[in-house]
Amino acid sequence: MNLFRILTAILLFIGMPLKSESEQTFWNYAVDSSLKKWPLSSWTKILPKSHTLCYTGTYILSDGKIRSFVLSKKLISLSQKYQVRLIPLITTSQGDSLFLKSEKNFQTAVDNLIRLLEQNQHLAGLHLDLESIPKSYVSNYVRFLRTLKSKLPKNKLLTVALFPQIGFPNPNYKIHSVLIDQEFIDEFVLMSYDLHSPKTKPGAVTSLSWTRENLNFLLEKIPSSKLWLGLPLYGYFWKQNGKVRIITKKELEKQPSGLEITSNPDGYQILKDKNGIGSISDFNAFKKFEELAFEFQLKGIAYWRLGF
Repeated sequence: MNLFRILTAILLFIGMPLKSESEQTFWNYAVDSSLKKWPLSSWTKILPKSHTLCYTGTYILSDGKIRSFVLSKKLISLSQKYQVRLIPLITTSQGDSLFLKSEKNFQTAVDNLIRLLEQNQHLAGLHLDLESIPKSYVSNYVRFLRTLKSKLPKNKLLTVALFPQIGFPNPNYKIHSVLIDQEFIDEFVLMSYDLHSPKTKPGAVTSLSWTRENLNFLLEKIPSSKLWLGLPLYGYFWKQNGKVRIITKKELEKQPSGLEITSNPDGYQILKDKNGIGSISDFNAFKKFEELAFEFQLKGIAYWRLGF
């Protein structure tokens, strides 16, 4: 696999600032394996176009302890050179949110996350992405975030990932409904993807009309200056045998024989061949999403994720 070609394609997506040519308004998600494997030369191409680099690898365990990924000193230095915010994505191990059940473990998690920031002054804050929480724990999650924010140093941010609240097929969207009007949260990332997924019938992973509908709803309670529009750099392909796999732009670059590609003006492409049907958004579609973000004067665009 040619890493340079992959990175070049990614940079096409993240190379068009929304509000001015000089303003960096792109939040890029990256998995910790990319941070380990990609050479520093790759990051010298990505970071100058980035406002925020949010990376996986930090987990809250059921007892409130955390397991965190340690950035290399060279990547930290490079990020500081380009004034890129470094923010770890915080989630739970295997979707286990049991730390919210016990007051002791709740407080342990708060203390450990504060300690993480104290020991890593290069971090701009925390990004919480808990996507599976029992209904009985939701109020504790809000209290956890509020407590965490109250103990954060004033120069550190508390940001959260947010499920779409309109027309989203995943019932877990309800656990994020209570976050929308929490003014203490500094920034939100609307995860405007998986309208269709391996758990649904074939269809668009995201669309302009669906995104617009969710933005209209959210901006009634969230200031536009605090909201990022999260978009997927991936798609899905539903095979006739019932299996579903992730598809990426790098696959399409190979121009697979027998693949019929049709663009939909609602911000995505439909892919068809004898084996099934798929959907993904292309470069032209992302330009339209960026125009949408400009129209709503959002904080910027957040792409999930580098490497797709």
